[in-house]
This record gives sequence, C-alpha cells and structure tokens, in this order.
Amino acid sequence: MNTTTSTLAAFTLACSLLTPALAQNHADHASHGSAVPAVAPATASAAAATPGAVMTAGEITRVDKRASKLTIRHEDIKNLDMPAMTMVFGLKDSTQVAQFNPGDKVRFHVQDEGGSLTITRIERAE
Repeated sequence: MNTTTSTLAAFTLACSLLTPALAQNHADHASHGSAVPAVAPATASAAAATPGAVMTAGEITRVDKRASKLTIRHEDIKNLDMPAMTMVFGLKDSTQVAQFNPGDKVRFHVQDEGGSLTITRIERAE
C-alpha cells in the first residue's frame, strides 16, 4: 500500500468514527440559555399546568402514531432558549397523537425531562 492510499484510508476511518459524534441529540439543547437557571422538575410540572405557560407556535410536518411523536417546525422555544428549527418531540399524553396531522398549525409547551424534550401541552392554533 503506498503512502497516498494509507493516508486516504486513515482519513476515511477518522471521518467515519467522528460522524456519530457530530450527530445532534436533544440533550445538546440544554446548553441553550445556560445563563438562565434550570427549572426544577416540580416547578417545571407546575409551569406546564399553569395557563400562563410559555406556548410556542409551530406546524406539524410528521406524525409517528406508533412512537407517539410529532415532528414540528417551530418558532423560538423561549422557555428553553432554543432557536427556531424542525425537531421531533415526544408527547407526555400519548393519546393526543391521534388528534394531529401533518400541516396542522399548533401551539405547544415543551419541557426538557431528563434530556428528552417532551410536549406537556399542545393545542391547535387559531
């Protein structure tokens, strides 16, 4: 094997090992707004039940009924200091998944529950 082939093989191996490390996971979003103190779980639950909980506007792009997950193209999620993007969210109440279809405009409240972003409240936008 010549030097060029060896170098190319080493580079390819390094890239293939690095790629999974670059994949985005929901826990990475916990760093958004690190200057804002984290909400304790008991307080977070109370916030979701409060009528004044921060609601985020979005549009459902995919519904996974088996996994009870919604893919939503959303605006900034202010309570998590997260920029607008498209993401997959789990539903705290899995029975709600049947109420939604791709294209539905919604308002929702999402919380970081142990590194998993979960919708605790969702409603159709008017």
